[in-house]
Amino acid sequence: MLENHRDVTEYRLVILGDGTVRTVPLRGDRWTIGRAEECSIVLRDPTVSRRHLQIEWNGTSFQFRDLGGSNPVSIDNRPAHAGEILPGQVITIGLTRLVIERRSAAMTITPDDQRTVVISREVADDEVPPTLHHPQAATAVRVLDRIEWTFADLGDLRDAAEPLLDLSRNLTSRSSGWIGRFTADGGIEALASHAVPGAASAARLPESMLGEARRSTRPYLVRTAEGSQTVDRLLVPLGKVGEGLMVLQQPQPGAPSGQELLRLAQSLGSVVWHRLQETTERLRLRDEVKRLRFHGTATHNALLLSNRLQAARQSLRSLVSSTEPIWLVGEEGTEREDLARYLHAEGPRRTAVFAPWNAVQVPAWRHERDLFGDGRDPGGLLQRVRGGTLFLDQIEGLTTASQQRLLAELRRQAADGTAPPVLVASSLPTGVTDIDPALLEVLQAQRIEVPPLRSDSRDVLALAELFLSEMGSCPDGSPRLLTERGKRMLTEHSWPGNLRELRLVLEAAAAQAGNQPIAPRHLPSTLGDGGASAPTPEVQTLEELERQHIIAVLKRTSGNRTRSAQLLGIATSTLYEKLKRYCLDG
Repeated sequence: MLENHRDVTEYRLVILGDGTVRTVPLRGDRWTIGRAEECSIVLRDPTVSRRHLQIEWNGTSFQFRDLGGSNPVSIDNRPAHAGEILPGQVITIGLTRLVIERRSAAMTITPDDQRTVVISREVADDEVPPTLHHPQAATAVRVLDRIEWTFADLGDLRDAAEPLLDLSRNLTSRSSGWIGRFTADGGIEALASHAVPGAASAARLPESMLGEARRSTRPYLVRTAEGSQTVDRLLVPLGKVGEGLMVLQQPQPGAPSGQELLRLAQSLGSVVWHRLQETTERLRLRDEVKRLRFHGTATHNALLLSNRLQAARQSLRSLVSSTEPIWLVGEEGTEREDLARYLHAEGPRRTAVFAPWNAVQVPAWRHERDLFGDGRDPGGLLQRVRGGTLFLDQIEGLTTASQQRLLAELRRQAADGTAPPVLVASSLPTGVTDIDPALLEVLQAQRIEVPPLRSDSRDVLALAELFLSEMGSCPDGSPRLLTERGKRMLTEHSWPGNLRELRLVLEAAAAQAGNQPIAPRHLPSTLGDGGASAPTPEVQTLEELERQHIIAVLKRTSGNRTRSAQLLGIATSTLYEKLKRYCLDG
């Protein structure tokens, strides 16, 4: 007998410090914790070092490592430098305590059989208006107001559903439960779940109950005999008919019951759904702000100004509603990701997620897990970005197995009628041979060439002026300018690093020029390559250009590293890492 299993197992980090409690979902495989803004998890504790602790998920367990903070790390009040950390153990750094919490629950919809017998059923005796008339529901609102910060920077709806479920369980004195949202195919999508270890039946819901709950407008109590166990459930419809459902189970001693519980549940259900709708709207507005911010940026304007990208823009505009993969082919440093964002911002998916992912920058062992998911992240990126845009950069770097699975997944989604995310893939022309032939055939259907910068000299000067204006004025307030000879050197260069190289060259030149117009003496000598049409071995690498840029900025600030980091637009710790990499930390 098949079961409809919706696993929502997750881990999160509970942070206790400074009189506050907050939770952070642990998604990914490595987190750096400290006061520095570039840390994965930032703590506002002055007794914590800038980079104090690292936690890593190795696929089976969590490992921690003390990064050398001024205050030692302790696990359950015992000093420790590195090792395994178990969910429930207390990590102490400075005045802050951290606990990894396992959200180990699954919601399972089971077919009805002879083992499921309804013992009793009680519905609210009258239609209770969806108001917050119940004193405990009003208390819930005040509690939610005090923890509003929990909802300030959400990754997804589940981040809001979890505290709402916890609050509901506490107010009704129920040990377990879940919140779900009905789907168009007649199923239900889990948003949050909490179960008691060893109480397997508490995470089950007979299929007939799901159908009844979908049609109901009032909460009701159901007690069933399921095999040798008796299960007591409170079912709370959320929103309008067929929108959402909260199930609260396993009442604790002294828990409210009867009509008192049902009236509380009606009011509580309206609170929960209202908050979830608020969160949905907040997430939508956040994505809309991201889209609007893209318009008018230097990147967006560069795309619109570019003469050589005219054909690519036209092709993309004709594909804004396409659900088929789009293949952007171009050299490193060209506007492949920028064009992908342009496609996303201009089309009907602009309010959905845009997710970039680079196959070369991610270790091969993570490819399938990131894209297709595992036990901690069912479905992976291909599911989470559904309806949005997934930008797969350097797709030729995918393992053969991952490429074949990607193709199979795209075909499966097309066959069952589910809308796949727009897959925007990119590759160097020389990497075509590294792409699986069957996948390559699919990608070729919507292939768009992204020309290199050297293909149109008009773009070089237009983009150079745009980048200089983006840098702001000179120290004396005058605009940043190029001399005629400086312009000529820029247009005669082959730009093997494309826009990335152009930006780095101009940033380094501007730092050297100070208040003066940028002249040939401020530009790398390798720029005078005679207008070659292809990269030459003598051309400086992007790393060398970055190194020269950092040196120029350090000279400008007389070695002040904090000020240099500000001018470079990076964190001070990042600057120190680059100084070490380029052997400039002496």
